[in-house]
Amino acid sequence: MALSIAAGVQEYVQAMVDRISGMKVLILDEETIGIISIVYSQSDILKHEVFLVERIDADSFASQEKMRHMNAVCFLRPTNKNFLKLSQELKNPKYNEYHLFFTNVVPHVRLDPLASCDEYELVKQVQEFFADVYAVNHDLFSLNLPSTVRLTEDHHCWSPYEESVFERIIEGLLATCLTLRMLPAIRYTGACELTRQLAHRLESRIHEEQSLFEGIVKSQQKGESTPVLLLFDRRNDPVTPLLQQWTYQAMVHELLGMTNNMVDLKKVSKDINRELETIVMSPLQDQFFNDNLFSNFGDLGQNIRKYVEKYQNDTKNTARIESIEEMQRFVDEYPEFRRLSGNVSKHVNVVSELSALIEAHGLLEASQLEQDIACTENRQEHFRTLVDLLKNSKITTVEGLRLVLLFALRYEQEYNSIAQLKDQLRIKKVGDDQIGLIDKLLRYAGSQVRSSDLFQNKSFLQIAKSTLTNSFKGVENVYTQHKTHLSTVVESLMKGRLKETSYPYMQSKVSGTAAKDPPRRAVVFVVGGCTYEEARDIAELNKMADGAFRS
Repeated sequence: MALSIAAGVQEYVQAMVDRISGMKVLILDEETIGIISIVYSQSDILKHEVFLVERIDADSFASQEKMRHMNAVCFLRPTNKNFLKLSQELKNPKYNEYHLFFTNVVPHVRLDPLASCDEYELVKQVQEFFADVYAVNHDLFSLNLPSTVRLTEDHHCWSPYEESVFERIIEGLLATCLTLRMLPAIRYTGACELTRQLAHRLESRIHEEQSLFEGIVKSQQKGESTPVLLLFDRRNDPVTPLLQQWTYQAMVHELLGMTNNMVDLKKVSKDINRELETIVMSPLQDQFFNDNLFSNFGDLGQNIRKYVEKYQNDTKNTARIESIEEMQRFVDEYPEFRRLSGNVSKHVNVVSELSALIEAHGLLEASQLEQDIACTENRQEHFRTLVDLLKNSKITTVEGLRLVLLFALRYEQEYNSIAQLKDQLRIKKVGDDQIGLIDKLLRYAGSQVRSSDLFQNKSFLQIAKSTLTNSFKGVENVYTQHKTHLSTVVESLMKGRLKETSYPYMQSKVSGTAAKDPPRRAVVFVVGGCTYEEARDIAELNKMADGAFRS
Protein backbone atom coordinates (compact mmCIF):
# COMPACT_ATOMS: atom_id res chain seq x y z
CA MET A 1 0.00 0.00 0.00
CA ALA A 2 1.35 3.42 -0.97
CA LEU A 3 2.41 5.81 1.74
CA SER A 4 0.74 9.22 1.85
CA ILE A 5 1.84 11.93 4.23
CA ALA A 6 -1.26 13.92 3.25
CA ALA A 7 -3.59 11.03 4.10
CA GLY A 8 -1.86 10.67 7.48
CA VAL A 9 -2.42 14.35 8.33
CA GLN A 10 -6.02 14.19 7.07
CA GLU A 11 -6.75 11.19 9.29
CA TYR A 12 -5.47 13.03 12.35
CA VAL A 13 -7.59 16.11 11.59
CA GLN A 14 -10.71 14.06 10.88
CA ALA A 15 -10.30 12.01 14.06
CA MET A 16 -9.87 15.23 16.02
CA VAL A 17 -13.06 16.95 14.83
CA ASP A 18 -15.19 13.78 14.73
CA ARG A 19 -14.49 12.79 18.34
CA ILE A 20 -16.29 15.80 19.75
CA SER A 21 -20.03 16.15 19.25
CA GLY A 22 -22.08 19.33 18.98
CA MET A 23 -21.21 22.78 17.68
CA LYS A 24 -17.47 23.30 17.63
CA VAL A 25 -14.97 26.12 17.41
CA LEU A 26 -11.57 25.18 16.01
CA ILE A 27 -8.74 27.04 17.75
CA LEU A 28 -5.48 27.09 15.79
CA ASP A 29 -2.14 28.85 15.79
CA GLU A 30 -0.08 30.44 13.02
CA GLU A 31 1.29 27.07 11.84
CA THR A 32 -1.62 24.69 12.40
CA ILE A 33 -3.98 26.89 10.39
CA GLY A 34 -1.67 26.27 7.45
CA ILE A 35 -1.25 22.56 8.24
CA ILE A 36 -5.03 22.06 8.18
CA SER A 37 -5.90 24.36 5.26
CA ILE A 38 -3.44 22.59 2.99
CA VAL A 39 -5.28 19.24 3.39
CA TYR A 40 -8.88 20.37 4.07
CA SER A 41 -10.99 23.09 2.47
CA GLN A 42 -13.13 25.35 4.63
CA SER A 43 -16.29 23.66 3.32
CA ASP A 44 -14.90 20.24 4.26
CA ILE A 45 -14.26 21.43 7.81
CA LEU A 46 -17.81 22.84 8.06
CA LYS A 47 -19.20 19.38 7.32
CA HIS A 48 -17.87 18.30 10.72
CA GLU A 49 -19.98 20.85 12.65
CA VAL A 50 -17.08 23.29 12.95
CA PHE A 51 -18.87 26.64 12.82
CA LEU A 52 -16.01 28.91 13.80
CA VAL A 53 -12.23 29.02 13.36
CA GLU A 54 -10.15 31.19 15.70
CA ARG A 55 -6.45 31.99 16.01
CA ILE A 56 -5.18 31.63 19.58
CA ASP A 57 -2.29 33.99 18.76
CA ALA A 58 -4.56 36.74 17.37
CA ASP A 59 -4.60 39.99 19.39
CA SER A 60 -8.40 39.93 19.48
CA PHE A 61 -8.71 36.36 20.79
CA ALA A 62 -8.60 37.17 24.51
CA SER A 63 -11.25 39.90 24.26
CA GLN A 64 -13.85 37.90 22.33
CA GLU A 65 -17.28 37.28 23.83
CA LYS A 66 -18.14 34.06 25.64
CA MET A 67 -19.91 31.32 23.65
CA ARG A 68 -20.89 28.67 26.18
CA HIS A 69 -22.93 26.73 23.60
CA MET A 70 -19.77 25.77 21.69
CA ASN A 71 -17.03 23.26 22.43
CA ALA A 72 -13.44 24.24 21.72
CA VAL A 73 -11.18 21.93 19.72
CA CYS A 74 -7.64 23.24 20.12
CA PHE A 75 -5.11 22.06 17.55
CA LEU A 76 -1.76 23.61 18.43
CA ARG A 77 1.99 23.16 18.21
CA PRO A 78 3.47 22.56 21.71
CA THR A 79 5.34 25.88 21.90
CA ASN A 80 5.99 28.19 24.86
CA LYS A 81 3.74 30.85 23.34
CA ASN A 82 0.83 28.46 22.87
CA PHE A 83 1.05 27.09 26.42
CA LEU A 84 0.98 30.66 27.74
CA LYS A 85 -2.07 31.52 25.60
CA LEU A 86 -3.83 28.31 26.64
CA SER A 87 -3.18 29.02 30.31
CA GLN A 88 -4.69 32.49 29.95
CA GLU A 89 -7.71 31.09 28.13
CA LEU A 90 -8.40 28.38 30.74
CA LYS A 91 -8.27 30.93 33.55
CA ASN A 92 -11.00 32.92 31.81
CA PRO A 93 -12.78 30.40 29.58
CA LYS A 94 -15.11 31.40 26.75
CA TYR A 95 -16.36 27.98 25.70
CA ASN A 96 -18.30 25.08 27.21
CA GLU A 97 -15.43 22.58 27.20
CA TYR A 98 -11.92 22.19 25.77
CA HIS A 99 -10.30 19.34 23.86
CA LEU A 100 -6.56 19.80 23.45
CA PHE A 101 -4.66 18.24 20.55
CA PHE A 102 -0.95 18.91 20.07
CA THR A 103 0.99 18.29 16.87
CA ASN A 104 3.96 16.73 18.61
CA VAL A 105 5.29 15.29 21.86
CA VAL A 106 4.27 17.37 24.89
CA PRO A 107 6.85 17.49 27.72
CA HIS A 108 5.23 16.28 30.95
CA VAL A 109 6.51 19.34 32.80
CA ARG A 110 4.13 21.39 30.62
CA LEU A 111 0.96 19.59 31.66
CA ASP A 112 0.92 20.24 35.41
CA PRO A 113 1.00 24.07 35.11
CA LEU A 114 -1.69 23.82 32.42
CA ALA A 115 -3.86 21.65 34.66
CA SER A 116 -3.53 24.12 37.52
CA CYS A 117 -5.02 26.82 35.27
CA ASP A 118 -8.06 24.66 34.53
CA GLU A 119 -9.91 25.71 37.68
CA TYR A 120 -13.33 25.04 36.10
CA GLU A 121 -12.26 21.54 34.92
CA LEU A 122 -13.30 22.21 31.35
CA VAL A 123 -10.43 20.31 29.68
CA LYS A 124 -11.87 16.94 28.66
CA GLN A 125 -8.86 15.42 26.92
CA VAL A 126 -5.25 16.04 25.96
CA GLN A 127 -3.88 14.15 22.97
CA GLU A 128 -0.72 14.10 20.83
CA PHE A 129 -1.63 13.97 17.13
CA PHE A 130 1.55 14.01 15.04
CA ALA A 131 0.36 16.24 12.21
CA ASP A 132 3.36 18.56 12.37
CA VAL A 133 4.21 19.06 8.69
CA TYR A 134 2.66 20.79 5.68
CA ALA A 135 1.50 17.99 3.36
CA VAL A 136 1.82 19.69 -0.03
CA ASN A 137 1.16 16.53 -2.09
CA HIS A 138 0.59 12.91 -1.16
CA ASP A 139 4.34 12.35 -1.45
CA LEU A 140 5.70 15.82 -0.67
CA PHE A 141 5.84 17.68 2.63
CA SER A 142 7.41 20.88 3.87
CA LEU A 143 8.21 22.51 7.20
CA ASN A 144 7.73 26.04 5.80
CA LEU A 145 11.11 27.19 7.06
CA PRO A 146 12.19 30.48 5.42
CA SER A 147 15.88 29.53 5.26
CA THR A 148 18.37 27.03 6.66
CA VAL A 149 21.50 28.57 5.12
CA ARG A 150 22.91 29.76 8.46
CA LEU A 151 22.76 26.20 9.78
CA THR A 152 25.69 25.35 7.51
CA GLU A 153 27.91 27.65 9.58
CA ASP A 154 29.85 26.39 12.58
CA HIS A 155 27.47 25.31 15.34
CA HIS A 156 29.14 27.66 17.81
CA CYS A 157 28.09 30.61 15.61
CA TRP A 158 24.38 29.76 15.75
CA SER A 159 21.98 32.23 17.28
CA PRO A 160 18.88 31.12 19.22
CA TYR A 161 17.00 31.41 15.92
CA GLU A 162 19.22 28.81 14.22
CA GLU A 163 18.84 26.55 17.25
CA SER A 164 15.05 26.83 16.96
CA VAL A 165 15.16 26.03 13.21
CA PHE A 166 17.32 22.98 13.91
CA GLU A 167 14.85 21.74 16.55
CA ARG A 168 11.89 22.41 14.22
CA ILE A 169 13.47 20.09 11.65
CA ILE A 170 13.88 17.39 14.30
CA GLU A 171 10.28 17.79 15.46
CA GLY A 172 8.96 17.63 11.89
CA LEU A 173 10.94 14.49 11.10
CA LEU A 174 9.91 12.80 14.36
CA ALA A 175 6.25 13.53 13.60
CA THR A 176 6.66 12.28 10.02
CA CYS A 177 8.01 8.94 11.25
CA LEU A 178 5.09 8.57 13.64
CA THR A 179 2.50 9.64 11.07
CA LEU A 180 3.83 7.13 8.54
CA ARG A 181 4.29 4.53 11.30
CA MET A 182 7.92 3.77 10.59
CA LEU A 183 11.03 3.35 12.73
CA PRO A 184 13.66 4.15 10.12
CA ALA A 185 17.32 3.49 9.70
CA ILE A 186 18.75 7.01 9.42
CA ARG A 187 21.27 7.76 6.67
CA TYR A 188 22.88 11.11 6.02
CA THR A 189 25.19 12.90 3.59
CA GLY A 190 28.61 11.86 4.85
CA ALA A 191 30.43 14.99 3.69
CA CYS A 192 27.93 17.28 5.46
CA GLU A 193 28.38 17.98 9.17
CA LEU A 194 24.86 19.44 9.42
CA THR A 195 23.13 16.28 8.20
CA ARG A 196 25.29 14.24 10.61
CA GLN A 197 24.18 16.48 13.51
CA LEU A 198 20.54 16.16 12.45
CA ALA A 199 20.85 12.38 12.19
CA HIS A 200 22.43 12.16 15.65
CA ARG A 201 19.84 14.42 17.27
CA LEU A 202 16.90 12.66 15.58
CA GLU A 203 18.20 9.27 16.69
CA SER A 204 18.42 10.61 20.27
CA ARG A 205 14.83 11.89 20.11
CA ILE A 206 13.57 8.55 18.82
CA HIS A 207 15.39 6.87 21.73
CA GLU A 208 13.82 9.34 24.20
CA GLU A 209 10.35 8.61 22.78
CA GLN A 210 10.85 4.91 22.11
CA SER A 211 7.59 4.02 23.85
CA LEU A 212 5.78 5.73 20.95
CA PHE A 213 7.53 3.40 18.52
CA GLU A 214 6.87 0.10 20.35
CA GLY A 215 3.93 -0.92 18.18
CA ILE A 216 5.79 0.18 15.06
CA VAL A 217 8.83 -1.92 15.99
CA LYS A 218 6.64 -5.03 16.41
CA SER A 219 5.04 -4.54 12.99
CA GLN A 220 8.44 -4.03 11.35
CA GLN A 221 9.79 -7.21 12.94
CA LYS A 222 7.29 -9.30 10.97
CA GLY A 223 9.56 -9.43 7.95
CA GLU A 224 9.42 -5.96 6.42
CA SER A 225 12.79 -4.55 5.41
CA THR A 226 13.84 -1.59 7.56
CA PRO A 227 12.56 1.69 6.11
CA VAL A 228 15.09 4.47 5.61
CA LEU A 229 15.12 8.17 6.40
CA LEU A 230 17.71 9.82 4.17
CA LEU A 231 19.05 13.30 4.99
CA PHE A 232 20.24 14.85 1.73
CA ASP A 233 22.36 18.03 1.60
CA ARG A 234 21.00 20.66 -0.78
CA ARG A 235 24.57 21.78 -1.49
CA ASN A 236 25.19 18.51 -3.35
CA ASP A 237 22.94 19.84 -6.11
CA PRO A 238 22.65 23.65 -6.29
CA VAL A 239 21.77 23.49 -10.01
CA THR A 240 18.24 22.07 -9.87
CA PRO A 241 16.74 25.00 -7.86
CA LEU A 242 18.12 27.43 -10.48
CA LEU A 243 16.45 25.81 -13.50
CA GLN A 244 13.20 27.22 -14.87
CA GLN A 245 10.45 24.63 -14.49
CA TRP A 246 7.88 23.71 -17.15
CA THR A 247 5.41 21.55 -15.22
CA TYR A 248 2.15 22.98 -13.93
CA GLN A 249 2.62 22.97 -10.16
CA ALA A 250 6.22 24.18 -10.41
CA MET A 251 5.30 27.00 -12.81
CA VAL A 252 2.46 28.22 -10.60
CA HIS A 253 4.82 28.30 -7.61
CA GLU A 254 7.68 30.01 -9.44
CA LEU A 255 5.86 32.48 -11.70
CA LEU A 256 2.71 33.32 -9.73
CA GLY A 257 3.81 32.57 -6.16
CA MET A 258 2.14 29.89 -4.05
CA THR A 259 2.06 29.66 -0.24
CA ASN A 260 0.45 26.64 1.40
CA ASN A 261 -1.22 25.91 -1.96
CA MET A 262 -2.78 29.40 -2.03
CA VAL A 263 -2.18 31.76 -4.98
CA ASP A 264 -2.84 35.50 -4.81
CA LEU A 265 -3.59 36.50 -8.42
CA LYS A 266 -4.09 40.15 -7.40
CA LYS A 267 -0.31 40.45 -7.27
CA VAL A 268 -0.07 39.19 -10.83
CA SER A 269 -2.90 40.97 -12.66
CA LYS A 270 -5.12 43.95 -11.88
CA ASP A 271 -7.75 42.71 -14.35
CA ILE A 272 -8.43 39.40 -12.64
CA ASN A 273 -12.04 38.51 -11.83
CA ARG A 274 -12.90 39.33 -8.25
CA GLU A 275 -13.97 35.79 -7.37
CA LEU A 276 -10.61 34.49 -8.62
CA GLU A 277 -8.32 36.94 -6.83
CA THR A 278 -7.26 34.33 -4.26
CA ILE A 279 -7.40 30.71 -5.34
CA VAL A 280 -6.52 27.29 -3.93
CA MET A 281 -4.24 25.11 -6.06
CA SER A 282 -4.29 21.89 -4.06
CA PRO A 283 -3.93 18.40 -5.55
CA LEU A 284 -5.83 17.14 -2.49
CA GLN A 285 -8.87 19.34 -3.23
CA ASP A 286 -8.79 19.76 -7.03
CA GLN A 287 -8.87 16.69 -9.27
CA PHE A 288 -7.82 18.53 -12.45
CA PHE A 289 -4.80 20.00 -10.69
CA ASN A 290 -3.93 16.60 -9.21
CA ASP A 291 -4.11 15.02 -12.67
CA ASN A 292 -1.89 17.72 -14.19
CA LEU A 293 0.65 18.44 -11.44
CA PHE A 294 3.52 17.24 -13.57
CA SER A 295 2.11 17.99 -17.03
CA ASN A 296 4.51 20.02 -19.12
CA PHE A 297 3.17 23.32 -20.40
CA GLY A 298 2.35 22.08 -23.91
CA ASP A 299 0.37 19.07 -22.67
CA LEU A 300 -1.31 21.31 -20.12
CA GLY A 301 -2.62 23.50 -22.94
CA GLN A 302 -4.20 20.46 -24.55
CA ASN A 303 -5.71 19.25 -21.27
CA ILE A 304 -7.14 22.68 -20.45
CA ARG A 305 -8.81 22.82 -23.85
CA LYS A 306 -10.40 19.40 -23.27
CA TYR A 307 -11.56 20.61 -19.85
CA VAL A 308 -13.20 23.69 -21.36
CA GLU A 309 -14.75 21.67 -24.20
CA LYS A 310 -16.33 19.31 -21.70
CA TYR A 311 -18.08 22.22 -20.00
CA GLN A 312 -18.97 23.70 -23.38
CA ASN A 313 -20.81 20.49 -24.18
CA ASP A 314 -22.53 20.62 -20.80
CA THR A 315 -23.70 24.19 -21.45
CA LYS A 316 -24.41 23.57 -25.18
CA ASN A 317 -22.06 26.41 -26.15
CA THR A 318 -20.34 26.19 -29.53
CA ALA A 319 -17.86 29.08 -29.27
CA ARG A 320 -14.67 28.30 -31.23
CA ILE A 321 -11.60 27.78 -29.04
CA GLU A 322 -8.12 27.21 -30.46
CA SER A 323 -5.77 29.11 -28.20
CA ILE A 324 -5.30 30.14 -24.59
CA GLU A 325 -6.32 33.71 -25.51
CA GLU A 326 -9.61 32.45 -26.98
CA MET A 327 -10.26 30.32 -23.88
CA GLN A 328 -9.72 33.37 -21.68
CA ARG A 329 -12.07 35.44 -23.83
CA PHE A 330 -14.72 32.72 -23.73
CA VAL A 331 -14.60 32.51 -19.92
CA ASP A 332 -14.83 36.30 -19.59
CA GLU A 333 -17.77 36.67 -22.01
CA TYR A 334 -19.99 33.99 -20.54
CA PRO A 335 -20.61 34.71 -16.84
CA GLU A 336 -23.11 31.83 -16.61
CA PHE A 337 -20.25 29.54 -17.64
CA ARG A 338 -18.13 30.92 -14.79
CA ARG A 339 -20.92 30.16 -12.33
CA LEU A 340 -21.26 26.60 -13.58
CA SER A 341 -17.57 25.87 -13.76
CA GLY A 342 -15.57 27.83 -11.21
CA ASN A 343 -12.75 25.33 -11.27
CA VAL A 344 -12.43 25.49 -15.06
CA SER A 345 -12.38 29.30 -14.91
CA LYS A 346 -9.67 29.14 -12.28
CA HIS A 347 -7.37 27.01 -14.39
CA VAL A 348 -8.03 28.97 -17.59
CA ASN A 349 -7.08 32.18 -15.76
CA VAL A 350 -3.97 30.62 -14.24
CA VAL A 351 -2.72 29.17 -17.53
CA SER A 352 -3.48 32.47 -19.28
CA GLU A 353 -1.37 34.37 -16.73
CA LEU A 354 1.45 31.84 -17.04
CA SER A 355 1.40 32.15 -20.82
CA ALA A 356 1.54 35.95 -20.63
CA LEU A 357 4.51 35.88 -18.23
CA ILE A 358 6.41 33.39 -20.39
CA GLU A 359 6.02 35.63 -23.42
CA ALA A 360 6.68 38.92 -21.62
CA HIS A 361 9.85 37.72 -19.88
CA GLY A 362 11.40 35.65 -22.67
CA LEU A 363 11.41 32.52 -20.52
CA LEU A 364 11.56 30.06 -23.43
CA GLU A 365 14.87 31.53 -24.62
CA ALA A 366 16.26 31.74 -21.10
CA SER A 367 15.25 28.16 -20.30
CA GLN A 368 16.99 26.80 -23.38
CA LEU A 369 20.25 28.38 -22.22
CA GLU A 370 19.72 27.18 -18.63
CA GLN A 371 19.36 23.58 -19.83
CA ASP A 372 22.38 23.91 -22.09
CA ILE A 373 24.59 25.30 -19.30
CA ALA A 374 23.42 22.57 -16.92
CA CYS A 375 23.90 19.73 -19.37
CA THR A 376 26.75 20.55 -21.77
CA GLU A 377 30.32 21.87 -21.65
CA ASN A 378 30.69 24.84 -24.04
CA ARG A 379 32.05 27.85 -22.19
CA GLN A 380 32.61 30.24 -25.10
CA GLU A 381 29.19 29.64 -26.65
CA HIS A 382 27.46 29.82 -23.26
CA PHE A 383 29.22 33.09 -22.43
CA ARG A 384 28.35 34.68 -25.79
CA THR A 385 24.69 33.60 -25.65
CA LEU A 386 24.37 34.71 -22.02
CA VAL A 387 25.76 38.20 -22.76
CA ASP A 388 23.31 38.54 -25.68
CA LEU A 389 20.40 37.48 -23.45
CA LEU A 390 21.39 39.92 -20.70
CA LYS A 391 21.21 42.71 -23.28
CA ASN A 392 17.68 41.58 -24.17
CA SER A 393 15.21 43.89 -22.44
CA LYS A 394 12.62 41.07 -22.15
CA ILE A 395 14.81 39.04 -19.78
CA THR A 396 14.05 40.08 -16.21
CA THR A 397 16.76 40.91 -13.70
CA VAL A 398 15.87 37.77 -11.72
CA GLU A 399 16.16 35.59 -14.82
CA GLY A 400 19.45 37.23 -15.75
CA LEU A 401 20.85 36.64 -12.27
CA ARG A 402 19.69 33.02 -12.35
CA LEU A 403 21.58 32.43 -15.63
CA VAL A 404 24.77 33.99 -14.28
CA LEU A 405 24.52 31.87 -11.13
CA LEU A 406 24.32 28.73 -13.27
CA PHE A 407 27.27 29.87 -15.39
CA ALA A 408 29.32 30.57 -12.27
CA LEU A 409 28.56 27.10 -10.84
CA ARG A 410 29.68 25.36 -14.01
CA TYR A 411 32.68 27.57 -14.82
CA GLU A 412 33.64 28.81 -11.36
CA GLN A 413 37.35 29.01 -12.27
CA GLU A 414 36.61 31.43 -15.14
CA TYR A 415 37.08 34.53 -12.99
CA ASN A 416 37.31 37.01 -15.89
CA SER A 417 34.13 35.76 -17.57
CA ILE A 418 32.22 35.86 -14.28
CA ALA A 419 33.48 39.40 -13.62
CA GLN A 420 32.28 40.51 -17.08
CA LEU A 421 28.87 38.95 -16.46
CA LYS A 422 28.63 40.81 -13.16
CA ASP A 423 29.26 44.04 -15.08
CA GLN A 424 26.47 43.13 -17.51
CA LEU A 425 24.12 42.61 -14.55
CA ARG A 426 25.01 46.07 -13.23
CA ILE A 427 24.20 47.54 -16.63
CA LYS A 428 20.85 45.77 -16.34
CA LYS A 429 20.31 47.59 -13.00
CA VAL A 430 20.78 44.51 -10.82
CA GLY A 431 21.74 45.66 -7.31
CA ASP A 432 25.13 44.88 -5.75
CA ASP A 433 23.43 42.92 -2.96
CA GLN A 434 21.94 40.54 -5.54
CA ILE A 435 25.17 40.35 -7.53
CA GLY A 436 26.86 39.42 -4.26
CA LEU A 437 24.76 36.24 -4.27
CA ILE A 438 27.08 34.85 -6.96
CA ASP A 439 30.07 34.71 -4.63
CA LYS A 440 27.86 33.58 -1.74
CA LEU A 441 26.51 30.68 -3.82
CA LEU A 442 30.03 29.54 -4.71
CA ARG A 443 31.01 29.59 -1.03
CA TYR A 444 27.79 27.78 -0.07
CA ALA A 445 27.73 25.09 -2.79
CA GLY A 446 30.82 25.40 -4.98
CA SER A 447 32.88 22.39 -6.08
CA GLN A 448 34.93 22.54 -2.86
CA VAL A 449 31.74 21.86 -0.83
CA ARG A 450 29.90 19.31 -2.97
CA SER A 451 30.62 15.65 -2.35
CA SER A 452 29.94 14.84 -6.02
CA ASP A 453 30.75 16.66 -9.25
CA LEU A 454 27.53 17.77 -10.88
CA PHE A 455 29.09 18.60 -14.21
CA GLN A 456 31.29 15.54 -14.80
CA ASN A 457 29.26 12.60 -13.51
CA LYS A 458 27.08 11.74 -16.49
CA SER A 459 25.26 9.03 -14.56
CA PHE A 460 22.96 11.60 -13.01
CA LEU A 461 23.17 14.65 -15.26
CA GLN A 462 22.57 13.58 -18.83
CA ILE A 463 23.62 15.70 -21.79
CA ALA A 464 20.23 16.93 -22.96
CA LYS A 465 18.57 19.96 -24.42
CA SER A 466 15.00 21.17 -24.26
CA THR A 467 12.87 19.90 -27.12
CA LEU A 468 10.43 22.49 -28.42
CA THR A 469 7.39 21.29 -30.36
CA ASN A 470 4.26 23.17 -31.31
CA SER A 471 1.51 20.98 -29.88
CA PHE A 472 -1.15 23.63 -29.32
CA LYS A 473 -1.77 26.92 -31.04
CA GLY A 474 -0.13 29.68 -28.99
CA VAL A 475 1.62 27.28 -26.62
CA GLU A 476 5.07 25.76 -26.92
CA ASN A 477 5.53 22.30 -25.45
CA VAL A 478 8.82 22.29 -23.54
CA TYR A 479 10.38 19.04 -22.39
CA THR A 480 13.19 19.41 -19.89
CA GLN A 481 15.13 16.19 -19.75
CA HIS A 482 17.37 17.25 -16.88
CA LYS A 483 17.44 14.44 -14.33
CA THR A 484 17.89 15.60 -10.77
CA HIS A 485 20.79 14.32 -8.69
CA LEU A 486 18.34 13.45 -5.90
CA SER A 487 16.40 11.03 -8.11
CA THR A 488 19.59 9.11 -8.90
CA VAL A 489 20.55 8.97 -5.21
CA VAL A 490 17.08 7.71 -4.24
CA GLU A 491 17.03 5.17 -7.05
CA SER A 492 20.38 3.81 -5.81
CA LEU A 493 19.01 3.76 -2.25
CA MET A 494 15.96 1.71 -3.18
CA LYS A 495 18.07 -0.77 -5.14
CA GLY A 496 20.44 -1.21 -2.19
CA ARG A 497 23.34 0.33 -4.11
CA LEU A 498 23.82 3.64 -2.27
CA LYS A 499 27.38 3.70 -0.98
CA GLU A 500 27.78 3.84 2.79
CA THR A 501 30.96 5.84 2.34
CA SER A 502 28.87 8.66 0.83
CA TYR A 503 25.67 8.13 2.87
CA PRO A 504 26.55 6.36 6.14
CA TYR A 505 24.05 4.93 8.65
CA MET A 506 23.48 6.42 12.08
CA GLN A 507 23.71 3.69 14.73
CA SER A 508 20.29 3.17 16.36
CA LYS A 509 19.82 2.70 20.11
CA VAL A 510 16.23 1.53 19.56
CA SER A 511 16.36 -0.88 16.62
CA GLY A 512 20.07 -1.75 16.69
CA THR A 513 22.09 -2.15 13.51
CA ALA A 514 19.96 -1.53 10.46
CA ALA A 515 19.49 -4.37 7.99
CA LYS A 516 21.28 -3.59 4.74
CA ASP A 517 18.54 -5.04 2.51
CA PRO A 518 17.01 -2.66 -0.06
CA PRO A 519 14.21 -0.76 1.72
CA ARG A 520 10.62 -0.86 0.50
CA ARG A 521 9.81 2.47 2.16
CA ALA A 522 11.86 5.64 2.43
CA VAL A 523 11.52 9.26 3.50
CA VAL A 524 13.95 11.73 1.95
CA PHE A 525 14.47 15.09 3.63
CA VAL A 526 16.43 17.70 1.69
CA VAL A 527 18.24 19.93 4.17
CA GLY A 528 18.08 23.31 2.45
CA GLY A 529 14.76 22.71 0.70
CA CYS A 530 13.61 20.52 -2.18
CA THR A 531 12.19 21.57 -5.55
CA TYR A 532 9.07 20.63 -7.46
CA GLU A 533 11.30 19.08 -10.12
CA GLU A 534 12.66 16.71 -7.49
CA ALA A 535 9.09 16.03 -6.31
CA ARG A 536 8.19 15.16 -9.91
CA ASP A 537 11.12 12.74 -10.18
CA ILE A 538 10.23 11.08 -6.87
CA ALA A 539 6.60 10.79 -8.03
CA GLU A 540 7.83 8.99 -11.15
CA LEU A 541 9.93 6.62 -9.04
CA ASN A 542 6.90 6.07 -6.81
CA LYS A 543 4.83 4.98 -9.79
CA MET A 544 7.41 2.33 -10.57
CA ALA A 545 7.79 1.27 -6.92
CA ASP A 546 4.14 1.56 -5.78
CA GLY A 547 4.54 4.64 -3.60
CA ALA A 548 7.63 3.85 -1.58
CA PHE A 549 9.21 7.29 -1.27
CA ARG A 550 8.29 10.56 0.44
CA SER A 551 10.30 13.72 -0.18
